[in-house]
Amino acid sequence: MRAAFIHDHNFVYNEVDGNYYDGSGGAFDEKLWNRYLETFESLLVVGRRVSELPNKLVQSSANFVDFHLIENASSFKNVLKNKSQIKKEIKSVLEEVDFAVIRLPSILGNWAFEICGQLQKPYVLEVVGDPFEAYWHHGSVIGKIIAPLERNRLRRMTKKALNVIYVTQSKLQNKYPSFGNSCGISNVRLEEVVDYKTVSEFYTNETSIFKIGLIGSFHVNYKGHDEALKALAYLVRKGYRSVELSFVGTGDAKWVAEIARNYGVCDYVKIVGAVQAGKDGVIPYLDNLHLYIHPSKTEGLPRVILEAMSRGKMCLGSNVGGTDELLRPEFLHKAGDWRTLANQIESILKMGIDEQKGIALNNLSLARKYLEVELQKKRTQFLTKAISNL
Repeated sequence: MRAAFIHDHNFVYNEVDGNYYDGSGGAFDEKLWNRYLETFESLLVVGRRVSELPNKLVQSSANFVDFHLIENASSFKNVLKNKSQIKKEIKSVLEEVDFAVIRLPSILGNWAFEICGQLQKPYVLEVVGDPFEAYWHHGSVIGKIIAPLERNRLRRMTKKALNVIYVTQSKLQNKYPSFGNSCGISNVRLEEVVDYKTVSEFYTNETSIFKIGLIGSFHVNYKGHDEALKALAYLVRKGYRSVELSFVGTGDAKWVAEIARNYGVCDYVKIVGAVQAGKDGVIPYLDNLHLYIHPSKTEGLPRVILEAMSRGKMCLGSNVGGTDELLRPEFLHKAGDWRTLANQIESILKMGIDEQKGIALNNLSLARKYLEVELQKKRTQFLTKAISNL
């Protein structure tokens, strides 16, 4: 059985080596496709083709995986302008396959859902985020106009779909309920977790700099960079000078550097830029932090918080998406509330080593429940059941 995977992801095709590449830092690589290849014989990936991306590229090509990338779909304006042609391409892909995995929110996914209905093609929806939050906090007037429309669209889709996978256990389910078969399976990819001894030793060792980190694309302004910098400036003004806030993410970070200059905290900020996924980048970055913060304005279930927890790190996050499924109330703040975030960081800075270590170890214990081997069992069982019901 052959399946299509459809999502608004950007891919680059390298004509020199004939491979497709993912510029997101490595989330769309062979390991992602293997999740579905345990159930399907082959996979046809539908995404957006771009000529280049400004970050490190990770190979996405893999055995038994083909790509059908949509041209002229890299902007909202182009997508609407070429809507008719794009829908024809999606339809031609769906006619070639036996099943579709539609990842939402996404424009290509919305149209694939519509076409699956027309073709009576079986599918499963993967709901990985909240379109209302994403559009509302996009930073534009048109985003606020589109937000309720996309919220209502996704609600109609999940109610109609026979099979839905959510990345949360309850948050997205409550907002976008399904009347069919559904389950909660995070799309985080934790292949291992750090051991308790390493975490204890890290927080016991004395250090002159308390390191705080944030991971989020610089392409968008809703990942909380501004709130993090406001919180940092507040702490510096109160006399906390032995702190460092570092940023990891894809895209142009000049606007973040400019905000840091305006707040007078350049000496306390480090912009790392894009790093590879896993052991080649993200893991060593997280291992060097004392505290991970995620003041994002929109999320599904934030994978990066789980990744930080899997490395035994203290974490603070905004109360969006399924973050409250991971962090206790005292470690959450309302999206945009940088003052509460600053106060929470200050409280952690005042804690003793044993208290900090206790928080980190509790996070590590929870992260163990999200190991890839456990999540993949649930995913394969759900997809197998969806196919058997055809």
